[in-house]
Amino acid sequence: MRCLYCHRRLEPELDLLNLFTRPGPLCSECEIRLKEWRKGGRCGRCRRLMGEGEAECRDCIYLKSRFPPVGKIMCMLDYNEEVKMLMHRYKFVRDIALAEVLSYFITVGRRDYDHFVPIPVSPGRFRDRGFNQITEVLKRAGLPQSNLLETGKVKLQSELSRHERMSSANPFTFNEEYRDVRLRDTRILIVDDIYTTGITVHHAAEVLLHHEPAALDVLTFSKA
Repeated sequence: MRCLYCHRRLEPELDLLNLFTRPGPLCSECEIRLKEWRKGGRCGRCRRLMGEGEAECRDCIYLKSRFPPVGKIMCMLDYNEEVKMLMHRYKFVRDIALAEVLSYFITVGRRDYDHFVPIPVSPGRFRDRGFNQITEVLKRAGLPQSNLLETGKVKLQSELSRHERMSSANPFTFNEEYRDVRLRDTRILIVDDIYTTGITVHHAAEVLLHHEPAALDVLTFSKA
């Protein structure tokens, strides 16, 4: 078996603990590099790198003023250079095997939430890429999916300026195929790939909070 990131052969040392378990998708060197967080002060809520002299996260201040609150915000990885390259290969080079790498870092289990809600991609974006980068990771993590949201948005978040992201209209609507599914008092986890300003997941939460879940948390694969 080879490391799915660098493609070197994996040669784990066998002992009684791992003799009957399948090795992970990464060599130890790649795992260390992907898990590294850039140095600096961080927001205790969204893990944003804080500027010098910044006492409170400006993104969280803005989100608090504009949107109803969500619960926990969990970011699996920092958007360091290795993670940036991983995301590029996964989403734009279409190296779909890297979904296995991202699923390796998910620590929540299927019993933790009633609904795992991936951020949707537009039909046009799905045709171009051939897959939804969120749902492929959830599949490999063995987590069920509830496609409660739909979108027709065309532009990628990476194509928008900070001002455009912050002032954009909500691109999500509720998927009417789920209109008979009871969401009140359930536990919902919204899953996205990259948390930049937080606008995307808060737009998604805004739609779902109308259904009065007991808890609504956020999981993102990385924090830009």
